[in-house]
Amino acid sequence: MARVLVTGGTGVLGREVVPRLVAAKHTVRVMSRRSGESNALGDVEWAKADIMSGEGLADAVRDVEIVVHCASSPFKKTKETDVEGTRKLLAAAKAAGVSNFYYISIVGIDRMNYAYYKAKLAAEKVIEEGGVPYTILRATQFHPLLAETMLPMMKKGPFMYLPGSIKFQLIDPGEVAAHIVATLANGPGGHLPDIGGPQVQNAKEIAREWKAATGKSYITIPVPALGFLSAMAKGYNCCPENAGGKITWREWLGKRYG
Repeated sequence: MARVLVTGGTGVLGREVVPRLVAAKHTVRVMSRRSGESNALGDVEWAKADIMSGEGLADAVRDVEIVVHCASSPFKKTKETDVEGTRKLLAAAKAAGVSNFYYISIVGIDRMNYAYYKAKLAAEKVIEEGGVPYTILRATQFHPLLAETMLPMMKKGPFMYLPGSIKFQLIDPGEVAAHIVATLANGPGGHLPDIGGPQVQNAKEIAREWKAATGKSYITIPVPALGFLSAMAKGYNCCPENAGGKITWREWLGKRYG
């Protein structure tokens, strides 16, 4: 089995990837700005490194065969983290002779005018031209993103301002993690087929099920899907032909809040 470095190992996806790699008998090293910050991920190695400054990256990738790059920063210093940070990490990986640089990206980023998605697309380009064998997997949005970030952001007082026509094909991060670990065995795969959840739903349906599961009673105020949200209303962030996930939104809500 391989020694695998996981960036973003304590994040939503990384927390799912790490134990599955351990279960598959890989030696796992988690990269963090604070070494050994948690034992919650089990028996893993820790590497202290900063992806933005590049400090510690050479040590982090030393003796590593595979890098699973989950680290991302959608809300602040995105270019510095997702583009330039990926460039620094890739350069260190190349110098260390890494045999597979596995990057987690997002479905539809080449079709939507959103700053974070542009950064993810730029990171893909950096990887494609970086001289390291690579794998890029684009996934649809994760269940926790809607439940814990997007839907709460739409609330103001007793109201929820909802662009109900936008679509999602939500997927459980554990299922994406399982797919990552399974496909590592195939070696560098370039751009893999996209992966999405079991169903495409609009935001109105998603919000209704979320309110029912959480006991919330916000009054929904419909608003238009403007800007990049208009692309989501067209389903550009979905891949119904690649519905690899099995856990539905309702099932996930039941486990999370039930």
